[in-house]
This record gives sequence, structure tokens and C-alpha cells, in this order.
Amino acid sequence: MAVVLITSSFAGTALADVDEADPADEVFVDENGDAVLVYDEDSDTDTGASGEVGLDVSESVVYALITDDMEDDVSAALSMEVDGDSVDSSGSFAAKRPTDLSELSMDVLAEQNQETSTFDADLEMEMDAAGPGAGFTQVSASGTTVSSADEFSTDGEFSATMMGGMQSPDNGLDLELTEADGSYTLDVHNQDQLNQYQTDNWRTEADATQTLEAQFSDVAAELGGDVTVSIDAHEFQENADGTADLDVEYTVEFENVKDGLESAVADGLASESDLDLDQDEAEQLAADLLDAEIETFDVSYLVSENTVEGAWEIAFTNLDSTTFALFDLAESAGEMDDVDLESDEYVDMYEAQAEADLVQTSQWKLSFSQDETQTQTFSMDVSSDAENWEAYTQELDERDIDLAEFSMTATAETVDDEIEMEMTLEMTQEALLENAISAAIDSLEDDPTADDEALEFMTAFDDADLELAKFDLNMDDGTVEMETGAKFDDITAFEDHLEDAFYGHSVTHVYANDEAGYVYVTELVDGDATEDDVRTLEVVDDDTTVHMPGEWDDEHPRLDMDTVTEYLELNADDDEAAEDTDESDDGSPGFGVAVALVALLSTALLFRRN
Repeated sequence: MAVVLITSSFAGTALADVDEADPADEVFVDENGDAVLVYDEDSDTDTGASGEVGLDVSESVVYALITDDMEDDVSAALSMEVDGDSVDSSGSFAAKRPTDLSELSMDVLAEQNQETSTFDADLEMEMDAAGPGAGFTQVSASGTTVSSADEFSTDGEFSATMMGGMQSPDNGLDLELTEADGSYTLDVHNQDQLNQYQTDNWRTEADATQTLEAQFSDVAAELGGDVTVSIDAHEFQENADGTADLDVEYTVEFENVKDGLESAVADGLASESDLDLDQDEAEQLAADLLDAEIETFDVSYLVSENTVEGAWEIAFTNLDSTTFALFDLAESAGEMDDVDLESDEYVDMYEAQAEADLVQTSQWKLSFSQDETQTQTFSMDVSSDAENWEAYTQELDERDIDLAEFSMTATAETVDDEIEMEMTLEMTQEALLENAISAAIDSLEDDPTADDEALEFMTAFDDADLELAKFDLNMDDGTVEMETGAKFDDITAFEDHLEDAFYGHSVTHVYANDEAGYVYVTELVDGDATEDDVRTLEVVDDDTTVHMPGEWDDEHPRLDMDTVTEYLELNADDDEAAEDTDESDDGSPGFGVAVALVALLSTALLFRRN
């Protein structure tokens, strides 16, 4: 998905700058009126890159091979192949290790198929510099999240140790919220330092009670309920400078506020013009949204002399009504227009999750430390797993929902004075590419800043029906080489772009190398046309050299189809196989393919003299 969105954005930017081709430097007309338009390379715009790009309409292929110099001391290799409903890519990268990085180790593994869904990532770094995190000698945090169709919970803790210390009393908060029968109870333990303007509000238990009642009574009144405040413990110590140290524990009980809360939410929904809800619909939606129950809600932190520590434990139950209400709210707000799936499919997926009793668990842990030599060590572990995943995929199958299957690995490590990285990605899903390009088109349609030409380009890509695409990038010894190609079912979907670029003339072949660009046009003029007839065309001006039939015998270069066939690994059976898969392979571009086409349609094709 990301690849297609990136390329659609790139294509739109490039095509937005394209109008019509400049007049050709030379025109070679044959006895049938067909012609070759030649655009000489402009030395004033030499970028240093060399290679060739080409497009052949009859074979429905595009191809590009570009080589350039680079200054960066890196080596890399990236390959990607898009074929039918699958994407297969791999890559490696090596670069000089930064001087302040002593050690690096990273391993990432992600897998999703019909039987399992797992993710594991580990990262460790050692740095010889006081970078991010300076001021702390230790930082650590960890957490767990568990979700199912009807429940959600998360818990974790964090701590940090600072260099030096603060000469101040402890400061902290421990808050617990519970719910029962439409009422809420808030238990709080608060440790704080008060300034001289706050001390009178907390000096005695009576003062504290009055202060808290004033804080919470307005909330209760707005919700049509009652509030009761009780002080469980109170310790007040006034200091010589007029400040005070407070340690107080108290309980706040909100009674009969659930109905008022629902009414407040309903009024807000009903007043939102974008939702188009009447009062009854808004009230039902509000009730469903607030149907979830708080099982546990406990958060705390404590700041002492040179440490900070905290923890949280939060759990919600009875989420089914709330979830369906969120679907309804998103649909009413039009948010479902921005995603690939229809709201009904979201509902089907949620129901499949509930029927299979799918439980997904994610865990993470990170730590940072810095010693007296300013050596910093950072580590991070992230993992996720799913219980009853196979049952979930079976439920999806019964609802005709296809699940993407993928496997991804990535590694990185320091080796002597270099950083070396490797990655692989394999993904398959029915209509994966069709959905990806449809999403790109939808994104352009919904973007008011998107150019019309970009949308037309992506729509043509969809109509052309990509059958196979490859992209290879190699960087080594100061040289970067990109090779890419694609085979379409019917590349004439781009015919309008080509004709618009060349004043309505029918283009059958395009080729460009370091010397010139060659555009092959059918029926540029009638077979009995004269040079004067040719010079009336917009693709010709006074500086154009016109060669009429019998005046030339030049062999103009074309795209080498043997090279393209070998690179794309095409064979005689491909056309037949393509016909057999027309119904399922609606196609979508990979990164290199879009680059090649954009280059052909906006740069290599339209050679500028200035």
C-alpha cells in the first residue's frame, strides 16, 4: 500500500509539470507517413546519469536502466517483484558506522498466515556520546496490552534515575476509578508541594473537604447527579517560606451521573451537523458508546529525590455495543470513505473476532542507561501474538474476507567499521494489487490538492492491468544502477497521455539513451505529404530538420525486446497465462514501474531544449 501511495504522489507531481512536447530537433518521415521524432540530448541539462528508457505499445512493456555516480560511501542492493497477487522483495545495505556508535544489533520477524500471527523485534545499541537521554543514568519502561472483541486491558510501569538530585519532598499521585450501577468512585492519594497562595485551601481536613467539593460539585451538577467527598488521611506541613507539603488521601463518589453523561454526549452528537443524526438516534448512539464498563482504572507516579517511577493498570469490558456504536459514528461522519474496507466488512471482521474468541497480546520493554564514561546503552523488545488465530481466519473465510499473508525479516548489526542490514518481504493476498491501486486512486480523489493529471495517470495504470513488474537497485563503488521493467495486459490505457504530449499524434514506441530520444509516430502525415505539410505540424518548428522519404536511410535505436524479455523472464506462455488470470489480476504499480513510466511520460519523452 505504502509503495503505491508513494508512487502515486510522485507521479502526480511529475505529470503536473507536463504540458506538450517541444518541437523535435529532427523528423524522419517514411513513405507511409509514419515518422520518428528525434530529440537531441541537451548538454546544458546534463545530470551525469546515463542509461536508457523505453516503452513499446504493441508489446505493452516499459523498461529503464539508469546508472549514475554517487558520493556517499555505501553499498546496497534492493530487488522487488510484483506478480499477480504477490509482492516479493529483498534488500541489503552497508555503510560506514558512525563514530559515536559502538555496537548495534537488530532483529525483526513478522509473520501472518492462516495459522499464526506473530511479531518480534529486538534492538540493542551502545553509543559513545552524550546524546539523547543525557541527564539520566537509567530509564526503563515496560507494558502489556491484551484485546479481544469484548475486552481491552493494558498495564505497565516506568522508572527513571536522574543525575544528581533534587532537594524537594516527594511529589506523586495515585488515582483509582471504579464504576458500579451508574455511579463512579474516585480514590486518590496525592503528594504535593503547595505555594503560599494554596496553603489555606488545604490546611485542615475541613479546608481540604471544602476545596474538593468546590472542584467536583459543578461536574456533578452538570450531569444531574450528586457528589460526596470524604477525607481518608490528611497531613499538612507548613514551611518557613510560606509553602507547604501536603499528603492527602480522599474519596469522591459520583452518584446517578451515567444518565446525565449520556444526555450530554447525545446533545453533542445531535448538534454536530456533519453527523446528520436526529435526537433519538443521537441518544441511542450515546448510550451504546457509554455501554462499556470500567473494570480497572489505576494510574500512579511518584517523583522523589532523584527518581521518577510510575505504573498503570486499565481494563474495560462489555465493549461490543461500544464497538458497533463507533462503527456507526464513523460511518455517519464519513470516515469510512478514507479506508479500504466498507463499514459492513469491519462489522464482519469484528463478528469473526468475537466468534473465534480471538485474543491478541502485545508486549514491549525498553531500557536506557548511561555510565560515568558517558557510554549510553539502549535496548528495546517488542512482541505480539494471537490466541485462536486459526479459528479467526476460518471465520473470515466463511464471511468471504481474504486475509493478507506475509513474512518479513530484517536484521542489522555493526561489523568492524560498518553497519550491515538485510531485509526480506513476501506478501500474498487475493486482489492485493487491485486494492492497493484503488486505495491510491481514492486517496487522490479525496485530496483537494491533488492534480487531475495524477488521478488520470493512476486510473490509466489501473486500466492497463499490470501483469508483471520488477525493480532492482544496486549501489556500490561510487555507482548507483537502477533497472526496472513491467509487462501490462494493455498499455494503450496510457495512449491519451502519449497523444496529449505529442499534439494528438499516435505514438507506438519510445526510446531514449544518452544521445537522444526517439518517438515513433504512426501516420504523422499522409503518404503523399510534402515537407511543407510536415512543417505545418506543431511538433515541428523552423529549427527542426525534416527528412522526407528517400532522403534518409538511418537506423534509429529502439528498445531491445530481448533485453526486456530476459529481465522480466517473459516467455511464449505469458500471454496465454495472462488471459487465464485476467479476472483476478487487476494489477498495480511497484515503485520502479511508476518511476519508469513517469520518466517516459514526463521527462525522457519530452526532451527540452532549454
